[in-house]
Amino acid sequence: MLGRGGMGVVYKARDLRKVEAMDRNPYIAVKVLSKDFQANPDSFIALQRESKKAQQLAHPNIVTVYDFDRDGPNVFMTMELLEGEPLDQLIRRLRPAALPTQQALSIIEQMARALAYAHSESIVHSDFKPGNVFLTSKSVVKVVDFGIARAAKSADRPAEDATVFDPGSLGALTPTYASCEMLEYGEPDPRDDVYGLSVVAYELLAGSHPFDRKPATYARDLDLKPKRPKELSKEIWQAISHGLAFDREKRTRNATEFIKEMSGPRPGRDGLLPKWIVPATAAVALLLVIAIGSLIFVGQNGGVQPEAELEETSLLEPGLRQKVEGILEVAEVHLLVGRLLEPPGSSAYDAYQQVLDMHQYNKQATQGLQQIGDLLEQRIRDMIASNQRQEGQTLLQKSLAALPKHQGLISLQQEL
Repeated sequence: MLGRGGMGVVYKARDLRKVEAMDRNPYIAVKVLSKDFQANPDSFIALQRESKKAQQLAHPNIVTVYDFDRDGPNVFMTMELLEGEPLDQLIRRLRPAALPTQQALSIIEQMARALAYAHSESIVHSDFKPGNVFLTSKSVVKVVDFGIARAAKSADRPAEDATVFDPGSLGALTPTYASCEMLEYGEPDPRDDVYGLSVVAYELLAGSHPFDRKPATYARDLDLKPKRPKELSKEIWQAISHGLAFDREKRTRNATEFIKEMSGPRPGRDGLLPKWIVPATAAVALLLVIAIGSLIFVGQNGGVQPEAELEETSLLEPGLRQKVEGILEVAEVHLLVGRLLEPPGSSAYDAYQQVLDMHQYNKQATQGLQQIGDLLEQRIRDMIASNQRQEGQTLLQKSLAALPKHQGLISLQQEL
């Protein structure tokens, strides 16, 4: 047994199909629904939804779910096997000390990215806590157990997808990390995840729970206020405080906004760089101030669209507009931290292409691809100037494969 979670027990298992295929790593994790949940008539539906929703979430900071099945009375799901330790164990091991600030910020950033992606897919985790965050041996964060995740209200979701599974009735809610609205059985909302994320962020940076492990409703009634750790910057403290608001209407609206607030003033507004971006990506963030002066923009699959043909997101019908805006926000975060083309499936390029698949002449996505090309061109020129010619040429080929009509990249290839 690897561990026990809110919905069941997790075991290490060997996938016989992988063994037959001579896979060098045939091991997977199997999560079996606990007996307490099996006694509940809604439990099968709950776990089926967990698997269905988790399979939608392809992101490097979210655990990969493979399948959902049953063997007689045993209902189970299979997922990738992780090596490392749950975040709650790390916190307990270090308590009362906090994590080193840079390590804590790296973990917070990765957790926020995972939730931001889920929110862009209209999915709310609903039980975000250290026990549902895994830190691998390579320091990669994996958010696990979307066990009570439910689709957030979205105009483009069918009525039959409305939630009938009440997490409170199954005891899957964690009071010390749940928002007031969750404790009072309100409809799930991305802002509930932001509250849990902010509590975890505070724990990592301060070494203690912001409200001495008291539930949000209790802390609200006592008018408790978290103490600001001395070493935190103004921007980070304000972002966490905003996320800890007891009233949902006063809380950060989603994880993407949380990331932006943690980053501080935006580049291009007053020239300040985000405070929590590591030095290696700071130069990339600075390049975001480059203006797009051309009237021609890179379109879907590297094509070219005249500016006059481009369409604003605001013109879309409400359901599609909400989804497109969410993905555009994720793309902006990827740009901010320098994830231009990689990792595959979780980059600014992929996000903008996803928007163009839904809205072919989307102005923001088309301009975003142009901006990616500009940033890549500058990055390659910097590499060549630093005697990294081979690496620069390799990146140029990758860039042209993604953006074959970008004039700056084409000119750079001709120069080389």
